[in-house]
Amino acid sequence: MNDFLEGQSKPTTTSSDALAIGIDLGGTNLRAALYAGIDDARQTDASALVTLAEASSKVGESRDPTTVVRRLGEQVRELKAAAGNSTIPVGIGFAGMLEGKGGFVVNSPHLHWNDVPFGRLLREELADERVGVFNDVNAVTFAEYTLGSGARADDVLAVFVGTGIGGGLIAGGQLIEGATGCAAEIGHTKVVIDESARPCACGLRGCVEAYVGGHYLQRRARGELAGGARSLAVSIAGGIEKVNPSHLDKAAARGDDYSLDLFAEVAPLLGTVLANAVTLLNPSHLILGGGMLSRTPVLRDHVECALEVAINPPAAKQLTIVDAALGGRAGTVGAALLAYDRYSY
Repeated sequence: MNDFLEGQSKPTTTSSDALAIGIDLGGTNLRAALYAGIDDARQTDASALVTLAEASSKVGESRDPTTVVRRLGEQVRELKAAAGNSTIPVGIGFAGMLEGKGGFVVNSPHLHWNDVPFGRLLREELADERVGVFNDVNAVTFAEYTLGSGARADDVLAVFVGTGIGGGLIAGGQLIEGATGCAAEIGHTKVVIDESARPCACGLRGCVEAYVGGHYLQRRARGELAGGARSLAVSIAGGIEKVNPSHLDKAAARGDDYSLDLFAEVAPLLGTVLANAVTLLNPSHLILGGGMLSRTPVLRDHVECALEVAINPPAAKQLTIVDAALGGRAGTVGAALLAYDRYSY
């Protein structure tokens, strides 16, 4: 058994034959799960979803498409063997910009891929057409809409702030992917367009992700602190090289001028982007999640205050802001749900 499946949970029996495999391929972690009860869960009863097997590993240093596709192929075959079923639809939630519905990767900053026919390579590796590649945040959004904090609401905007910033959109009960599969890429909404605009891993400048994404905020703070800025975050973290956004947030809660000034700059950028999105799309639910945002309550309060100031009042009347509910398994659940919807037959 390959190293990916070390510690894999033992398959359990189930009477349902509605099976799907969900894989969450991010910039750091690779998670996979085999689920049963998909059909009942998506239609009537969230508790019907049963995890038959699951596992996770680090993506690792070897990130070229050939290596990643081979690893995924091995993992899928092992999960199918665990189920004793070779006709299971497979969904991949992928951290990157996709074009169309065939899984063509335009840009993945974390894997350093550009113009890779990822979906075709996977289908060739598995000799199976029941393989779908979806934007990872779309997969998470679909999971939250189907089984989580946005369950059964027809109009949902989900925004996740972690290493970067991603978004997903449900309108009229349908996942909106857009003409080229790039709908709801809210992290790449431009907030600064002059010569001071900060560079983003997407290749452009001025994206809100480049200001409030966890990786960018951490890198900026460490650089400024190393350059002479003073903050309680350094002593809280135990050194400049250890400072991360949660340390900045703790410092801000204690009245730290540096952290409060930084938040006063960046929080209105994200808050205004959210307000504009809600004004434009008029969702009933705004789901906020992601590891960075969950660990920075002071920053989140600043963001929500900016949102309240900037939002169009009629759009705010029916809006409910909720936390994402499914945690780390949302990516695999959403990928499995989407694969079942699209490829089961």
